[in-house]
Amino acid sequence: MEEKYGDKFTILENAGGGSGMSEHCALFVGSDKLPDDKIYAVHGVFDGKSGNRDNYMAYYLRKEEADYLTKLASGVYGDCKAFCKPDEKSLLPESINKSSSAEDVLRSTKMYVNVVLPPQSTADKDQKLDKMFYKLKTEKINCYFYIAYFDDAGYYKELKSFEGVDKSHIKACCTLGMDDGFNIVERQWG
Repeated sequence: MEEKYGDKFTILENAGGGSGMSEHCALFVGSDKLPDDKIYAVHGVFDGKSGNRDNYMAYYLRKEEADYLTKLASGVYGDCKAFCKPDEKSLLPESINKSSSAEDVLRSTKMYVNVVLPPQSTADKDQKLDKMFYKLKTEKINCYFYIAYFDDAGYYKELKSFEGVDKSHIKACCTLGMDDGFNIVERQWG
């Protein structure tokens, strides 16, 4: 990984699979460039051959992924903010590397995508969610999608992350789940 990404890594903990001496080894590692993230790294057999996989680029390109998703969602919702978080134990294909784009990463792994909206009418929330799902499907972005309509413009404006969000400011929200074939398996408004 150090050679592939030009970063320094430190083993943090076993991620539930094997040891350094076995054919399958899953670890969480820390990175000098991403000190707040736990990168999932696996040595194992993929597609019939031994190799290494990880989710480093999903973390490394998180800002670009969020920018891309914000732009995509703004075509449906107007003013909005998207935040994304890699699935902790999803692995990226071997082809994803330092020259890959945010779009490449979004199309090759599942991410948790949270889109937040400033105060607005929810009368057309189902139609807008259908449009957003169609955009995700068209872009081949398979994700765990969550939309939240906020009731406080000031709180929305100051929001810099979805971590620790005060849910008392959410007027309406929906979790939209999809399978690998882009079929909706969950659609629940709260």
